[in-house]
Amino acid sequence: MKWEGCLKLQCQRRSAMELQRGIKRFAIGLFLLLFAVGFVPLSVFAAEEQGDADKIQITYYYFSSCESCEDGENYLLALEGQIEDAISPDEYEFHLKNVFEEDAYEDFMERTKDMATDEFTPAPPMLDVNGTCLFGVDDITNKARSVILEEKEKLRTEEERLESFRNVPAESSYFVYFYVPACDDCEKVQVYLSNMDKQFALEQNQVTNLQVNYVNMSALDNVPLAHWFFDQYGVPEDRQKAPVLFYQNGYLQGYEDIVANMPNIIMSGEALNWEDIDYVPESQAGSFGWNDWAFLVLTGFANGLSPCGISLLLLLFSLLLAKNANILKLGLTFITARFLTFLLLGTVLYSAFEQISAILSPVGKALQILIAVLAVFFAILNFMDYFAARKNEYGKIRFQLPPKLRAFQRDYLENTLNCGGKYLTGTVFIAGIVLSVGEFLCTGQLYLASIIYMMQRQTAWDMTVFLAFVVYLLAMSLPLLLLTLLAKRGSQVLQLSEMTRGKLPWIKLLYGVLFLLFAVLLFVFLW
Repeated sequence: MKWEGCLKLQCQRRSAMELQRGIKRFAIGLFLLLFAVGFVPLSVFAAEEQGDADKIQITYYYFSSCESCEDGENYLLALEGQIEDAISPDEYEFHLKNVFEEDAYEDFMERTKDMATDEFTPAPPMLDVNGTCLFGVDDITNKARSVILEEKEKLRTEEERLESFRNVPAESSYFVYFYVPACDDCEKVQVYLSNMDKQFALEQNQVTNLQVNYVNMSALDNVPLAHWFFDQYGVPEDRQKAPVLFYQNGYLQGYEDIVANMPNIIMSGEALNWEDIDYVPESQAGSFGWNDWAFLVLTGFANGLSPCGISLLLLLFSLLLAKNANILKLGLTFITARFLTFLLLGTVLYSAFEQISAILSPVGKALQILIAVLAVFFAILNFMDYFAARKNEYGKIRFQLPPKLRAFQRDYLENTLNCGGKYLTGTVFIAGIVLSVGEFLCTGQLYLASIIYMMQRQTAWDMTVFLAFVVYLLAMSLPLLLLTLLAKRGSQVLQLSEMTRGKLPWIKLLYGVLFLLFAVLLFVFLW
């Protein structure tokens, strides 16, 4: 008896140590995983050190040793006049730094220490716009406006971009200008627009203000918008290129066309009375509706019926019954760990797919076709599993965990519970995390298809996507919760196992139908 007590004590100590190590490893792994997908944007802190990250940071370095000289203030006034029609003062922060002063000198030298070459030595004046530097009066005068507008475009959200097309005063001469930063003609148009008068006198003593909305056509988010304008205005395919200027009654394309005709269009009043556009971005067009939520609940519940997850839970119940443990408490602990693990895996995969789709956007259609074909392939395999299950030929079922992995799960769970002791709840939680990662190999196909579906309906990660994951996984957890309640009320594990086994053919049939539906939806999204 003494020997048995000692052995039990050693087991409990070992369990505590293993639990501590498990928690530590999980915490480290979780941190690294989140860091890898950008959930910890450390760069934000660096931006905050230099100013408001939501505003364009403009710093003008100049040299003045004269007490009465006002070089910096004079340039600020000139710059404000140059950009006042395109950007409001609350969208940027302006900093003046006289390099003659010691602090500004050290800042300038540190900022430019890696810019010097054999042919170039950095010297004031220098304009720094969010890290983009312009040197010399000519370079600053000609390019400052375009650089600032480019940075403005980067900071604008899709909602802000669309809002700039709405509620334009009828008396304003309004133009939408699509440009490409590296385009020579675009730069010439930028200079031309910046030097234009901002007010024009029309007939009948009417005065109109010039208002130009600058849109960087090289930004991927703006490509669909540019094509929408091309389609609406009937621009021939050979003229669908920057620089192009749209107004209420037409468009101008190319530097020469803009310079030759823009003043006359303003004076004639053709650019007045701008109407709000009805363009709907892809991300908003694909927003979640009630049918999408219903579909996610259905697929989540179907995924929760997976034999892999159910058999794992029933194995846990059989081991807990042998220990006379609290099935309800520990079953809920296991399901919670599974829920959190799948939530983490799903959000990481969603972020990864988001980045991959941005990188592979030129081959986006080909990638969608490939995913749709894979969905059809999975549907066929599940239909084959349906017929195998109907014949009780369970060895021929394709979508199931490999025998070695199932053996590992059993051994791991038995060893974990045997050494649980008073830390049984914690060990079950850790076991739920570890075993859920392995279960993902079995249930992950339908989960991945659901993630792809979410991305098609709501591209950008936001609270709606997070809520969709929560709803999906709650529905996925529902079958396991029902089994836990049945086991708590006295249902035999063997009876529950036979009940789920009897439903296996219909589960496989449902999986096949869902994969086929996913494939159809992907083709619909594609065209």
